[in-house]
Amino acid sequence: MRTNFFQAIQRLHGAGSWIINVSFSAESELLVSVLLKSSAAESGGNTLPPMLYRGTAKEIDEGFFESLSAPVEQTVSFFENLSAYQKGLEDAKAKLISKPKEKSSSVPDTKKIGDSTIESIESASIKTKFEDIVKDIAALNSSCKYGEALAILPNVEDYPDKKAEIEKLQKELNWRKSQMTLL
Repeated sequence: MRTNFFQAIQRLHGAGSWIINVSFSAESELLVSVLLKSSAAESGGNTLPPMLYRGTAKEIDEGFFESLSAPVEQTVSFFENLSAYQKGLEDAKAKLISKPKEKSSSVPDTKKIGDSTIESIESASIKTKFEDIVKDIAALNSSCKYGEALAILPNVEDYPDKKAEIEKLQKELNWRKSQMTLL
């Protein structure tokens, strides 16, 4: 018996690896599950639910590859977008981490324009940076990416006036992250 199963899979080739499982039921039906995994997401936590096909062997033979082609294309596109997103996120983290270091190494400005003008400008700049970081953390929190949100959480030493807010965020993110590990 000659089949072209693997040739058809090769035509659908996408990034990552495939896990194909075939289960047999008592009613002469098959249950075929196809799981696509990203090669970049080897952490184990970034898997999608499998595509399921149920029917007789003849029914699955007739429509398997036609019904599989569109989801495979979309999944490959998703993995590529996810990879680009993760790279952008890493770049953003690197910028956030490098900014406080640059600030601490700079020489403080000793010019006096007025008694509190320089202090208010610096305070506004620090407040804006903190608000940007909190917005990023909120976005990661809403995406259930608690570990990444904890990674960009600023140190209390950098923002001593925001100590209570930082500690509250850290406590909440740690709690949510621990809840996710229970699943």
